[in-house]
Amino acid sequence: MNTFKKIFMFVNVDWFFYSHRLPIAKEASLNNVNMSVYADISNKSFEKDKKDFEVFQSPLTRTSNGILKSFYELTRVLLLIVREKPDLIHAVTIKPIIFLGLVSRLTNTPFIGAISGMGPIINYTSLYQRLRFKVVLIIYRIIFKPQTSLIICQNEFDKNIILENKVCKQESICIISGSGVNLDKFKPSIEKSHDTVLMASRILRDKGVMEYCEAADLYRKKYNDQIKFLLAGPIDEYSPTSISEEEILTLCKKNGVSYLGNRSDLSDLLSRATIFVLPSYYQEGIPKVLIEASACGLPIITTDHPGCRDAVIEGKTGLLVEARNKEVIVTALNKLLDNHEYSAEMGRQAHQYAKEKFDEKKVIRQHYSLYHDLMN
Repeated sequence: MNTFKKIFMFVNVDWFFYSHRLPIAKEASLNNVNMSVYADISNKSFEKDKKDFEVFQSPLTRTSNGILKSFYELTRVLLLIVREKPDLIHAVTIKPIIFLGLVSRLTNTPFIGAISGMGPIINYTSLYQRLRFKVVLIIYRIIFKPQTSLIICQNEFDKNIILENKVCKQESICIISGSGVNLDKFKPSIEKSHDTVLMASRILRDKGVMEYCEAADLYRKKYNDQIKFLLAGPIDEYSPTSISEEEILTLCKKNGVSYLGNRSDLSDLLSRATIFVLPSYYQEGIPKVLIEASACGLPIITTDHPGCRDAVIEGKTGLLVEARNKEVIVTALNKLLDNHEYSAEMGRQAHQYAKEKFDEKKVIRQHYSLYHDLMN
C-alpha cells in the first residue's frame, strides 16, 4: 500500500498560486501526496478550490520588512517545518526560496526552488542592487549545494545565469517550460474577429504597457483607425514599476485603448481577439499569458527578451520585436493585420506549438516526477 507523502508549497501571494500552480496542487491525491499550500492570502475565494489540498496563511509577507522582521519570519517558518516535518518543500519566487531554502538546510528536508524569472535580482542599476545580487547568489549556493535540492527554471537564459555563477551543479537544475496551459479551456474559437488587438498583463511599466498604448495610437493614425485595442490586467501596487489606476486610465484614453481592468474571463477575451501583444522587458520566466494566447490560436507579437522569446517560434507562431520600441510594434501589427491568411496560419501554428510543448498535463507530470525522485 502506498504511503502518502507530505509536501509543503510556499508561494508569495494567493493570486500567483491560483494562476500558476493550482493545477499541480489539485493533482496531489492522485499522486499519493498530501499537499499544503502556504501563501499570503488576500482573497478568501482563493480557498474554494482546495478540495485536494490544504491552504494556510503563510508566515512570510510578500515584500522585505527589515532585518528584525525577516528574522522573525524565518524563525516562524523554521518552527513550522520542525513541527510538521514535511517530506519535501517546494518554494516559488525569490523570498520563499531564500527563507525555505535555508530552513531546508537546517532541517535536512528535500527542497525545490522554482525560479519564475531572474529579473528582480539581476536587473540592478545601483551599488545596493548589485550587492543584493551578490548576497542572493551566496545564499542560493548554500541552499542548492545538497543533492536533495533542485532548481526549476523556465528558460535557458535563467539556467545559464545560475550555472555561470556556480549556484549549483548541472544535475541540480532543470527546465520546465512555464506553468502549462489547460487546453480544454484555452482553445481556438470558430468565429474570430479581424479587428481586435489584445494585451493582458499586470499593469507595470516593464511589461510594456506604455509602449503598447502608444503603438495603438500610432498604428491607427498610420494605417487603420477601425482597429480596436484592448488592455486587461490588475494594478499591482506592490511592484516598483506599477502604474496607478488614474495613470493607466489617462494613458488609455489618450491613445484610444479600452482598459478592461482585472478580468477573470481571459479565455473569452482571447477567443475574441485577432492578435495578442506583450511588449515586455520584465525578466520573465515564460509568461503564462503567451502560452494561453498561443493555445487559443492567436499570432503573438512579443519582445526578443528572455522568457518572452521562449514562448514563440519567430516567424512561425509569432513575431519578436525590439523592447521599448513602439515603432517596431506598429510594423509587426501591420504585417499581421494586413494579411489575414498569414495571420491565421501563424495562429494555427501557435495552437499546435502550445499543444506540443505547453500542455498543462505534461507540466504536472514533470513536477510529480521530480517530487518523487527527490523524496525517494
